[in-house]
Amino acid sequence: MKSKGIGAVPLRMLVMSLTGNCNLACRYCYAAAQDRRTMTWETARRAIDLAATGKMPFILQFSGGEPLLALPLLRQMADYVRSKRIPARMDLQTNGTLLTEETATFLRRARIGIGVSLDGRPAVHDALRCYPDGRGTAADVVAGIRQLAQCGMEIGLTTVVTADNVTELSGVVEMAYYLGNVRRVGFDLLRPQGRGSAVRSARAKDMAQAMEAVFALNRKLGRIIGHSMAISQMEQAACLAQRTGSGFSHCHAMNGAGVHVDALGNIYACSSFVGDAHFLLGDVERGIDVQRQKEVAQEMQNAMAFCRTCVDFSACGGACYARRAGQGHPAASDAECALKRAAMKESLNVAVQCNKRTGQ
Repeated sequence: MKSKGIGAVPLRMLVMSLTGNCNLACRYCYAAAQDRRTMTWETARRAIDLAATGKMPFILQFSGGEPLLALPLLRQMADYVRSKRIPARMDLQTNGTLLTEETATFLRRARIGIGVSLDGRPAVHDALRCYPDGRGTAADVVAGIRQLAQCGMEIGLTTVVTADNVTELSGVVEMAYYLGNVRRVGFDLLRPQGRGSAVRSARAKDMAQAMEAVFALNRKLGRIIGHSMAISQMEQAACLAQRTGSGFSHCHAMNGAGVHVDALGNIYACSSFVGDAHFLLGDVERGIDVQRQKEVAQEMQNAMAFCRTCVDFSACGGACYARRAGQGHPAASDAECALKRAAMKESLNVAVQCNKRTGQ
């Protein structure tokens, strides 16, 4: 009998798909085939309790589908985390179209961090992220972000990068400064599965050039207003520059410290493989199959062993298994390498300039 429990190591990240339902029909959606049902309260409670058993702080990320379609459940979960004093940092990734004044007020009071998906200036965004009838969503996303601003909430923007918008990524930075309450921008490369399998991945060369433009514009606008926008990949590079280990540090799943729970309560090693029995680790009622979790984590690390031979590995933490080995798309992984190298270079430049100013 294989042991069941919390997992090989205490969970550091629990991603919960509150519902497989979504009000959009994004061109590149990797989760379009997920079950459309909404998670029950009992399933949600068991998942939170499973992560809390480790008695270590962890990230609790609410995902979907579109998680705000399950707003009553989200409220119940936030209340439970607070009342039980569970050491979880709650984050929500939303498409932004359902953000009303009432919802924004709840999110602020619940202290839930907000990430909103925005793929560029309105025309660029609308070509990728639209309603089922083809209408663009940019105007509604901006309206939702402004609702959050009126409630005093700062947010992060997440941009999915494809071949169609890679040359327009500077527009995301412009939008971030324009909106006023954005404090961080992150770039998430296309997951080539679901509807995403029909969308072209960005080329490494285009990714490198795009990030040069992003960082140059960020420096320029930062000088004008007095502070630069945080870029998630730069923050990660700065953090990894201080690490002493040599493992795959960019991904909790590869270290057995992160899992995804779907709306039915099934536990998977990674959000990219929901529905794939090979990556199924258990369910919230019986717990995680610890032996299988170790095997999957080792399989991921072995498949990405080539990363260890790269001169940048110690400052990178490795590429995404799902993009390269898991889905057989090396081009997407090459673009990821280009993105990370650009971020490492910019992070180093910022550190050098800071040391010059302080005389170190």
